[in-house]
Amino acid sequence: MSETLTRPVTRQAELPAWPVVLLFAGFPLLWVLGLASFAPMICAVPMLVLLWARGNVSLPVGSAFWIFFVIWAAVAVLALDNIFRVVGYGVRMTNYLGATMVFVYVYNLGRQRFSDRRALTVLLAFFAFVVLGGWLGVLLPEVRLTTPTSLVLPGSIASNEYVGALVRPRFAEVQQPWGAPQPFTRPSAPFAYTNGWGCNVALLVPCMLALVSLAGRRVRLATILVLALGIVPAFATLNRGLYIAVVVGLLYAVVRFAFHGRLVPLGGVLAGGVVVAGAAHAVGLFSSLSQRLEYSATNESRSTIYAEAFNGTLASPLIGNGAPRPSATLDISVGTQGQIWNVMFSFGFVGLFLFVGWFAWLALVSVRWQHSSHLWLHVSLVVALLTIVYYGYDGPQLSVMMLVAALVLRRIRPPEVMA
Repeated sequence: MSETLTRPVTRQAELPAWPVVLLFAGFPLLWVLGLASFAPMICAVPMLVLLWARGNVSLPVGSAFWIFFVIWAAVAVLALDNIFRVVGYGVRMTNYLGATMVFVYVYNLGRQRFSDRRALTVLLAFFAFVVLGGWLGVLLPEVRLTTPTSLVLPGSIASNEYVGALVRPRFAEVQQPWGAPQPFTRPSAPFAYTNGWGCNVALLVPCMLALVSLAGRRVRLATILVLALGIVPAFATLNRGLYIAVVVGLLYAVVRFAFHGRLVPLGGVLAGGVVVAGAAHAVGLFSSLSQRLEYSATNESRSTIYAEAFNGTLASPLIGNGAPRPSATLDISVGTQGQIWNVMFSFGFVGLFLFVGWFAWLALVSVRWQHSSHLWLHVSLVVALLTIVYYGYDGPQLSVMMLVAALVLRRIRPPEVMA
């Protein structure tokens, strides 16, 4: 199950947990500085130094999927057709490299020093800030944060639309499609886009339910409170992808709990689902969704851009096109609107196989469980397999999933390679 890459050492030192804590619990500070989207790579630097100083690194065999994917993505730089696309390509590569280091570091952290409970509590701090950002989007939708990073970047880089969205983040996306009687205010903070908020929440909800099953009374109550507070901004996003992911994840968990006769967590999930569904009906969520669908052409535009992405990959099937490119028919880029489409168009069918293979392998090896927290972490991986179809994955999403992957895989590695 594991391979160990070893540099001679006389005594294996313990790794500290603070770089991981900085990444997630310190995310608010990085966001205010305009560095939130680069947080994984920033925190990867001390992780790399500490791993090298310790001199012993263990990796699961299945991580070859991810390692070869990152290598393949690096090779795809040869396919870039425009020097200006190097900026977007560079941001995405730093996301991949930073997330890789998160996985390697947490996988090698001793479970006594950084237990599942502690790791999930760190994620609770991150989730609480995501919920707070959602409330900022609800209450102050027109505000856009001017960060120190946005002030010091060269104009040629800061003027890039993608980079500008990262270093001058809005609290919400305010959209008014043609013919709509009023604008749709969709929270996005602390991320650049509403879909980023929705994707992070979809991945984090199962993690929070895992923490509920592990934590003591105070942390459990705090987690439930944050989950409850997240309902209002979640409704405000009108984000169908978020709702689909959460419903599918919860239904999958219900089936698994029922199959194993686990009545207490099963009852809790069902009761929570009924309460949320009732609240959604009471505030008119379904009518708001219907109105947005009436005036929005997202379904048609997505199908068009997906077709363009597939045809564009056929033109360069091995290493792809390096990065998204402008659509010939729409005002959005080909290779967006979903991570697998981005990977396929940017890095070819080989990159797509390696990327999807990694997440599929994670879901497969985590399918067996002995505790409720195990199942919820597995559910988060299942949700990831679903959401990569329609959500883009930036640094925070990738880092959350790599943390979950490390927690799952270090449970099943042979005892002789435990840190």
